[in-house]
Amino acid sequence: MQNNDSVSLTKLKNVPKTLLIPLIARCVETRKEDGIIKDSKSVEILESLDYDFSKTKLFLPLQLGVCLRTLIFDEQIEKFLSENPDAVVVNLGSGLDTRFPRVDNGNVRWFDLDLPESIEIRKRFFKETDRHKFIAKSALDPSWTNEIQKGCKTLIVAEGLCMYFTEDEVKNLMLTIRDNFPGAQFLFEAFSPRLVKSNKNKAKSQLDRKAAELLKWGIESGKEMENWFEGVRFVNEWFVIEKGRRYFPLYYRLSFFLVPMLARFNKVVHISFG
Repeated sequence: MQNNDSVSLTKLKNVPKTLLIPLIARCVETRKEDGIIKDSKSVEILESLDYDFSKTKLFLPLQLGVCLRTLIFDEQIEKFLSENPDAVVVNLGSGLDTRFPRVDNGNVRWFDLDLPESIEIRKRFFKETDRHKFIAKSALDPSWTNEIQKGCKTLIVAEGLCMYFTEDEVKNLMLTIRDNFPGAQFLFEAFSPRLVKSNKNKAKSQLDRKAAELLKWGIESGKEMENWFEGVRFVNEWFVIEKGRRYFPLYYRLSFFLVPMLARFNKVVHISFG
């Protein structure tokens, strides 16, 4: 139910508007008794937005996949912070994610970066502190690096972002990270090229369809990126569906068994910059 203090989303267009997809997915799963994730902050945010969510039903594999990838990112960030407690984490395309409170170890310096219209909404729900800052810029604008401390252990995170860039834009982003943060780690989500192509035909709701139309880039394995340029090392990748096959209805589980490639279309990739 909306109230007079509800937050308008009228400034969100195209890619920025896709921030609603993970927010809705986390809310739906949180409200389930046996949901993949419990995220009361996402429910609080959704209930404060001036948007008619009653007509928005996400494609089920998308809903489940979003929450499973969130668990993978959380686990890998917590692992990184356990090894580097005073590190810097830069969260590219942060949207309305609620990650910082979940993984905060009390020492990390965290930067949420997104376009100005997204950061404006984010500030309605989160407050900046000495260790938690917002940067209102595009991830493709290299000047964002000027606002981050150098010479620290650094992890760059991009969940639900790179698939909306072209391959050249992804390469430029990686060069920006490599050249400004030597030794940095890069954790990002990637689709396979086949999923980018086929997903355009499977979107169910208007929001799903709009997001699918914006997809541009995919890669079969992060290992391929070692050939892009010097200083890139593939560390690992985790297939999202493998994180929680049991959450999918029987029909999908049988499909994953009969056509294994279906379970490998979406992954979280870990790259290191030498």
